[in-house]
Amino acid sequence: MRQNKELYNFSLDKERQNSKISILTAMLDGQEQERGRLARDLHDGLGGLLSTTKISLSQLTNKVDSPMKNDMQKSLLQLDTAVEELRRVAHNLMPDLLNRYGLEEALQDYAVRMSNVQLDIDVQFLHYSNQLTKDEQLLVYRVIQELVNNAIKHADPKQIIIQIVEEADYYTITVEDDGKGFDIDQVKGNHSAGLHNIQSRIDFLKGKFTIQSEKDVGTSVEIIFPKK
Repeated sequence: MRQNKELYNFSLDKERQNSKISILTAMLDGQEQERGRLARDLHDGLGGLLSTTKISLSQLTNKVDSPMKNDMQKSLLQLDTAVEELRRVAHNLMPDLLNRYGLEEALQDYAVRMSNVQLDIDVQFLHYSNQLTKDEQLLVYRVIQELVNNAIKHADPKQIIIQIVEEADYYTITVEDDGKGFDIDQVKGNHSAGLHNIQSRIDFLKGKFTIQSEKDVGTSVEIIFPKK
């Protein structure tokens, strides 16, 4: 009877895990489909409209007097900036490089696009053999994207270091910044959507993560998940 009870409990736990994974799969698939739809709408719809507007303004510029022409040239430059920003947003929503060339190329490109004069983002891959599945690569990309976005939004860092290390049986991902830091207990108590998204994706990878942060020093997030 004891043995049967243990087998029953084991079977019940396994069923709960399978149910949890199914729910996570449906949730993540839904999120990616919505991201893809938004990216297409932005690129094809709004992007096309901005490009058409730029062509119309360019044609008008040649027909107006010099004082007005300078103002229109400024408007054209602003349109160029808007188009570039739209492309950046659409690319972040659905990174084509990830599907074409894999995680390493996509993250290197992401780091270059997010870096600027005030912020340097460095990506390091150690012993990486590119054996992650497409789904795993997308999950890792989204987790890192969320962590970097959170750091930029809240910590005002000067440098962010992203490191992916492949070991014999597991992967380690570390994202460090030299920003403001924060109270970890307070952040966990807030149950933020960003933290929930990160936790959901790491659960899907069957991994775990830890956060270390010190005010005015920076934050380090370490994620470990097993190879399949």
